Amino acid sequence: MAMNDSEHHYRDRAAIALLLLGVLSTTPLAHGQSSAPATLGDDDAWMEVDASDGTGSLSARVPPTMLDPGNDSFADQGMSSSLAPYTNGMPDRSDAAPSSSIPSGNPAATDLLVGTGWLGETLGVNRNGFRLAGLNITDVNAQFTGGNQPGEWTGDNLLLLGASLHLEEAIGWKGGRVGMEFLYYSGGDINDNAGTIMGYNSLDAAPPRTRTEIYTLWFRQKLLRDKFVVHLGKLVPSYDFNNVSRAIPNLPEAYSVPSITSSIITPLYLNPTMLGVMPGYYNSASGVMAAFKPRPDLYAQYGFYDGNLAAGRQTGLEGPHFNGYYFHIAEVGGNWNVGRKRFPGQAGAGYWRQTGVLAAASGDVQGAEGAYLFASQRISYEDEGVIHDGAIVWLQLAATNSEFIDTHRMAGAGISYYGPFGKRHNDSIGFAFAYGRMNNNPAANLGRQETIYSWYYQYQVRKGIYLQPNWTYISTPAQSRGLDDVFALTMRAILLF
Repeated sequence: MAMNDSEHHYRDRAAIALLLLGVLSTTPLAHGQSSAPATLGDDDAWMEVDASDGTGSLSARVPPTMLDPGNDSFADQGMSSSLAPYTNGMPDRSDAAPSSSIPSGNPAATDLLVGTGWLGETLGVNRNGFRLAGLNITDVNAQFTGGNQPGEWTGDNLLLLGASLHLEEAIGWKGGRVGMEFLYYSGGDINDNAGTIMGYNSLDAAPPRTRTEIYTLWFRQKLLRDKFVVHLGKLVPSYDFNNVSRAIPNLPEAYSVPSITSSIITPLYLNPTMLGVMPGYYNSASGVMAAFKPRPDLYAQYGFYDGNLAAGRQTGLEGPHFNGYYFHIAEVGGNWNVGRKRFPGQAGAGYWRQTGVLAAASGDVQGAEGAYLFASQRISYEDEGVIHDGAIVWLQLAATNSEFIDTHRMAGAGISYYGPFGKRHNDSIGFAFAYGRMNNNPAANLGRQETIYSWYYQYQVRKGIYLQPNWTYISTPAQSRGLDDVFALTMRAILLF
């Protein structure tokens, strides 16, 4: 019996979904499954896709317009997912949880929805729009040389539990979602031991280093056919602003990775020119973010937050304080495709301002401000149109002149390679570099500059479980002058559930 257009549409989508589940698994396709190579032709060509589900097979001819990055619906900035649901034939990451493949170096700083949902599925509660999930990250840090505490071994552990409700699925409220996250962290003085200002391990932030808190409590609403988004509550601004590691948006699923790097260095998740003023991991803060995306490749957004972090308050542990200390941030950006293979890329630029009287080392100053830029670009595919394996490079720049901030200029760059060995498609390997020029006021008593080099290999043990060794070298740690260079090893275990 002939199928109508709607049936063809859903069958095409099912074929692609089955293909993706095969290539994103940790082993070759089981039980003799296979997927024929898929090639992207000219704009008027079609894409042949074959997929097997272990009991039968599906074959579909998919128009390239379905896989055209320019046709994607609005993807909320700050969300990460490589297994996003489809809306009107296009991937819509705005309501998608991160997949289990290739988490960032600190998902608590980059992903609105953490984990895989396995916890809620196992308990039988993930239904009718409700989602329960979480993550656990455990590190062992060995500082072999240099810094403030050469020879020190330090551990740290992060537990994050999140629950969210998709309001359209639950009660028919179109475009709405609510959620909250609980955070527990315990760790040592990892970055202080190394004498680093910028931070080589992003899990270690400010004291107290043992804390339990309601990390986020939020409402997010999409409007005007998903072109406008409002996000309010207790938020983590790094989800939406200067999120260097976020996935390049508007990609077909065969190309997408949920994070462009898994490096653990702090500058990727909180720029050092904003340390002490911008709320983030693990000091979230009350506020509101509004984003506008007039077309799929352009966006503009603005955020207003409780700025009492700069006044010395632990905003992650306290309620809102709107008392003259405010943090404002605005960002514009876009994405593109270049070359014959249409390699995707993205960039964003922002300006921030902190209000209130700030206690700098040289005396009180009135407010602070700064600017930043970040970009990422895919530069290779190992098997074009079939799998995400290949390389991405990224860059970040930032500056401030505030006497309140320790780092006045910052530059960073790196490269990540996905699927570096054989069938290890969900493994990744990468290098990250960060350079900071410090506040030169004698009252600050800092080193002149600091450079961090970091290498990592993220190994997927099985779905949702990863081991990640990280090698770090810090040239001239800048917490004080004359510190010896640091060589450190971090062994990380990641569990997404």
